[in-house]
Amino acid sequence: MFRPTAQLITLLTGGALFLLLIAIVAYPSLTLVYSTFVTDDGLSLSNYGALLTDADALPVLWNTLVVALFTTLGATPLGVLLAWLMERVRLPFQRLWNSLLIVPYLIPPFIGAIAWVYLLGPVGYLNRLWMDFTGTREPFAVIYGSAGIIFVMILYSYPIAYFITRGPMRQLSGALEEAARISGARPLQVLTQITLPLLLPNIAASAVLIFMAAMANFGIPAVIGFPARYFVLTNEIYQVILNFDRPNNLQIAAAMSMQLVLIGLLALLVLQRLQAQRDYTLVTGKSAPALPLEAGRWKYVAMLLVVFIVLVAVVLPLLAIGAAAITRAPGVPLTLETASLRHFETLFFDIPKVPRAFVNSFLLAGGAATLIAILSLAIGYLTVRLKMRGSRLMDLLVTLPYALPETVVALAMILTFLRPLPVLGVTLYNTIWILVIAYVASFLAFGVRSVSAAFRNIDPALEEAARISGAGRGAAFRDVTLPLIRESVLSGWFLAFMPALTELTLSALLVSVGNETIGQVVFGFYQEGRFNVTAALAFTVTVMVLVLSLLVNRFTRRRDWTV
Repeated sequence: MFRPTAQLITLLTGGALFLLLIAIVAYPSLTLVYSTFVTDDGLSLSNYGALLTDADALPVLWNTLVVALFTTLGATPLGVLLAWLMERVRLPFQRLWNSLLIVPYLIPPFIGAIAWVYLLGPVGYLNRLWMDFTGTREPFAVIYGSAGIIFVMILYSYPIAYFITRGPMRQLSGALEEAARISGARPLQVLTQITLPLLLPNIAASAVLIFMAAMANFGIPAVIGFPARYFVLTNEIYQVILNFDRPNNLQIAAAMSMQLVLIGLLALLVLQRLQAQRDYTLVTGKSAPALPLEAGRWKYVAMLLVVFIVLVAVVLPLLAIGAAAITRAPGVPLTLETASLRHFETLFFDIPKVPRAFVNSFLLAGGAATLIAILSLAIGYLTVRLKMRGSRLMDLLVTLPYALPETVVALAMILTFLRPLPVLGVTLYNTIWILVIAYVASFLAFGVRSVSAAFRNIDPALEEAARISGAGRGAAFRDVTLPLIRESVLSGWFLAFMPALTELTLSALLVSVGNETIGQVVFGFYQEGRFNVTAALAFTVTVMVLVLSLLVNRFTRRRDWTV
């Protein structure tokens, strides 16, 4: 009886994974690039020529770079400063502020943008307060346009720098900072001359990630930029894809997307270089961490800053969405007489696609996250534990969709699956399966990174000991390794599940009738001008996301393993 060897099983598994990654990543990517040269007359550069002669092409690229650059310049220092305040300054209610400061990361950015329209739209709540207080008919500020886009992006991007720098800041040895303080250095000098230089690779990495996220963002510019006719590349590509009357619209959109592809790949290379340097920059060890500063009267200034950020990024947007959700009609002041829950009743009892969207989103996010967890286990084991040949290529295929804006990923999926698949003759376009493939491709990196890191932290000697005791490779993995990495697998599952649950960009381009998702329905209501219904659904989604995040945090809390 033939029994496959472990080497053959590894070879077959690795080959199957490569074929899968080629099918969902490499093939769509190559199709996207190939499509940029396709015209009615054959292959040519005319699609790129159309971009060069388009009067709007250069301004849109400029808008994209301006938004990304100023978002990065604003969000990075803010996130680092808040991380420093939480780790180095003794503030009242420290744990409460830390919990509140990460809330913007949990709220879908396009919902945050909608909330700020309710606050600083032409008749927004803050503008109405201003006009009532001053007696003027001019609003204090209108959110629409580039400044509003940058402002809202900063609010929903600073947690990236906060997360990336706070952990390493906690791990820094306190010896250097304490020595500087003993020598008479002031807290600001310690921060600028000791702490920040040690964290420079982490800060630079967070800046690159924020820049990539700002370049890729579709929802915030769509909500705040469209009314002011201020377009960025993601929005312009979206418009071209949906402009079915334009000849070669998909091919021209593909040519436009190459700008984002090149910028994203360049940013990814920079990020990889920074990550390679980071391990040699941090000064860590078993020495005690730095003691919190007794900031004296400056403590109150720091408190005011933290309270202001929490107010602007968390409290005001949530209050605005909640108020709009229970107000009878747009522009009507909220009072006990005008308050009503009928918008929630309309959502869930009068509009069939809303409950259907919730079911679809949970099934899509859960199914994609489960596939990602399974694939992450296989990829992590083969590339980290077995060090399979081709590991770097596999890592590139996993990471590539993460480096690309979701608008570009969606366009690649459309171009790939618009026609029947070779051999199979099946069309995936306008089906729910194209969304599953897009979700897996886009969020696979989250699961692989989490699981691969866990494999690196477990000594292979544990598995070897089990095998010496008579266990096979499969039994050793099941009984020894899997229990130790279980929490990382769950973390990877949730890291993929949460963004997929409220995802907008992929859904906006790939969704079909009957397969609606939560993000696409919220955005659709907003585009239709159904502002109170939009607010009710956005408020429901926000509360749901916050509750799920709280459960995730409790469920995946790390335990101290005895290894």
